[in-house]
Amino acid sequence: MRILIAYYSSGGGTKRLADAIKKALEDRGHLIDIERITVAKERTFWNWLLLRWFKGKCEIQTPTIINASPYDVVLIGSPNWTGLSLPMAEYLRQLAGLQDKEICLFSTTAMPPAMEWYIVSAYLLDIIFTRIVEKGKGRPKSSLMLSSIFKRWGVDSDYGRKLIDKFCAETETPIRSIKNYFLEKKETDGIRFLAVFFSSVLILSLISQIILPHLGIKILDWPQYSLVGFIMLNAFLFITYLREKGEWIFLAKYLGGLSIIMLWTVTIAFTHPILGRLIIWGYFLIFTLIGFFRNRKLIIFTGLITLLSYTFLYFSYQQSGILVPSLDLGLLLFSLFIVDLITMSLQKHFIDLLEAQEEIEATKATLETKIRERTNELKKLTENLDNQVREKTSKLQEKIDELESFNKLVVGRELKMMGLKEEIERLKKDSQNKK
Repeated sequence: MRILIAYYSSGGGTKRLADAIKKALEDRGHLIDIERITVAKERTFWNWLLLRWFKGKCEIQTPTIINASPYDVVLIGSPNWTGLSLPMAEYLRQLAGLQDKEICLFSTTAMPPAMEWYIVSAYLLDIIFTRIVEKGKGRPKSSLMLSSIFKRWGVDSDYGRKLIDKFCAETETPIRSIKNYFLEKKETDGIRFLAVFFSSVLILSLISQIILPHLGIKILDWPQYSLVGFIMLNAFLFITYLREKGEWIFLAKYLGGLSIIMLWTVTIAFTHPILGRLIIWGYFLIFTLIGFFRNRKLIIFTGLITLLSYTFLYFSYQQSGILVPSLDLGLLLFSLFIVDLITMSLQKHFIDLLEAQEEIEATKATLETKIRERTNELKKLTENLDNQVREKTSKLQEKIDELESFNKLVVGRELKMMGLKEEIERLKKDSQNKK
């Protein structure tokens, strides 16, 4: 395979990772071209961050490689600056030939990688990278992140070498099925979103729990918040564990749905009746969130847990008059039905598009194969014709040489005959003159 490695490095960490990946791929027998992106003006991390927030672009030096068409795979390297670094984002936008190309991402970060992948920072990095690649009609594939500060999770560690080998193996393995690729990617991205959701809510709620009392606002006391935080923390840890382990990963969705409903129900139990009718709208929002997974079993499971949670709240606060089962249960079931209908329709449309794309890819591959075969046939035919022409030319040249030799003999004979005739005539004249 011919592979392009393009990267930007300001502190040297991403360069070390790029060099390690290059060596690992070359050891596997691949041909590697490397492109280091440089900028017109180097900046500090905070200046880059402000520039990304307020301007969103930067000027880079003209790269050597501007077209990815000759390459089988493209590897993009960038430090994690709460998103893709501006120089690499600019290079990706300028790079031509990304259509249907497999694009992989490797990056370095200050924090331990396992922590970064499940907080907002690396999540934004992956989202920005995916958006730019898909805009160029490329296909985001595998990702690798190592620490540039902690040696335990760095390039030269056992952890780093293991992940680099795994990354290289994924890089050289082509995508066989477009449908399976996108469905699996959607599944893993959704589970990762749940982990990021719980980690983000946990961090923000903890900050709010500390700051709001100083502003005269109190929602939960610390014992109550401890239970809420316990639910979020355990959901985050279990979902992260399942995704990293790669086993029973489908349980992460059910665990996430259960945890979100439990989180909302416990919060209501502590704040009721402050939230009033927002209780029901909260469950509607949860249905919509779960609907993004486009999984009918998960939606039904979420609906059953919601009904149990509502029943618990109703019997706990029956006298408040806020909960009206005759109205609320109908609304919940109706909203559940609508979400299920919409999500299943979207899922069917999504799968139909993938199958159509896969069919196009298969037809394209078949045509390319036929074109290659026909090209080879024409090439062989041309070579055969060339050989035949050379053979005929050689034989003709032999005939010409024979004719030239014969012609020389005949001409020589005629010349001798003419010479003899002249000699005979001369002798006759001499004989007559003597008489």
